Amino acid sequence: MEIQALKIFNSIKLILFLILVLGVITVLTACGDLVKESDTGACDSAIDARNYDKALSVCTSRKDKASAYMGKAGYDIINMLKSSGTSTSTLIDPTGDDLGDDDNVGASILNILRRSVEVIADNDTRATEIEKSRTNLHSAYELLQPSLGDNSSSPLTTDEILLNTFAISFAMQLYQIMMFDNETTSKTTFPSGNAATLLCVRVDNVRDNTSVLIPTDGHIWTAERDGMMCARIKNAVNSLPSGKAAVVNAKFKTGDKLHTDIYDTVCDPLESLTTYLSDLALNLTELKKAISLSGDNTKVIEKADNSTQAMMAAIGCVK
Repeated sequence: MEIQALKIFNSIKLILFLILVLGVITVLTACGDLVKESDTGACDSAIDARNYDKALSVCTSRKDKASAYMGKAGYDIINMLKSSGTSTSTLIDPTGDDLGDDDNVGASILNILRRSVEVIADNDTRATEIEKSRTNLHSAYELLQPSLGDNSSSPLTTDEILLNTFAISFAMQLYQIMMFDNETTSKTTFPSGNAATLLCVRVDNVRDNTSVLIPTDGHIWTAERDGMMCARIKNAVNSLPSGKAAVVNAKFKTGDKLHTDIYDTVCDPLESLTTYLSDLALNLTELKKAISLSGDNTKVIEKADNSTQAMMAAIGCVK
């Protein structure tokens, strides 16, 4: 099960990276700057000055408000220029393979948003800023998503679909950082032991890996993901008033639904990822109508959907 989960998470890493590349290529070839200046005076001045709180209060157009939310999240042309000369590399596991693979897509996005370790060294401060960024990206998405498609009374423009695509992609990755990137590790996704004593065994010598195992740095190791999932399942079982043995002794295989007594507790936090990926696919479909997208990009959409379903199935979070 652990090997299968590792393969699934590796697939998600590739998918998110391809989504990021797709977005950058689309913007460069089609629509120019992501956060453009408004044509109205007060709104224009506020966005120009990067005063995004004021922009949200004075701007009236949907696109300008979404741009202001994106700017508050750290996604504006100034930060993109600052981050353009830097890059993010995949880290090497000093233990050999105890930590597993490093998913560094989040670190690349933190670099663009200027929320990286290099910019914000304090872990708690960085975690707070990442949460704020995700909230603002989500606000842009909530503003734009309802108007996606021809059935809307005021359909999104191509520029707005692009903004929404980036808002979803980045919010999705920041959400994963918030969920999994906290330095807690486990050797397995599922706890070991019996109903009386459930264990999530941490990776050996984890304290010797502080140079690469840093909370909220955007580098999400397989062991970190396993740590959070194992703890979530363990806590869900331990919080049951009775019937723990039946839950622990249940035999799971990929595709089975997690025991009903713990399903909501374990799986509800992952629903946002499914929603993001589904809405991202819808945005890319609409974008394809306005901009020529290659067949390879369509495959990215399919892989995103399939891999998310596979992840949910591997941990029992299926409908």
